[in-house]
Amino acid sequence: MKSKVILLTGASSGIGFDTAIALAKQGHRVYAAARRVERMAPLCEYGIVPLKMDVTDVQSMQKKL
Repeated sequence: MKSKVILLTGASSGIGFDTAIALAKQGHRVYAAARRVERMAPLCEYGIVPLKMDVTDVQSMQKKL
């Protein structure tokens, strides 16, 4: 399977959190976005890059890394 770059929103808990881990384990490069970035710290051990983003806030989504 070809590796992909994935931006996943809602990754601070639940299905989003678990999906981020599953995708990283499959070899994909995962960027995990959520309002509560501190809750995504455990994702870093899988090589996942946490991003602070609120999809209801345009400025949040346009912020440069």
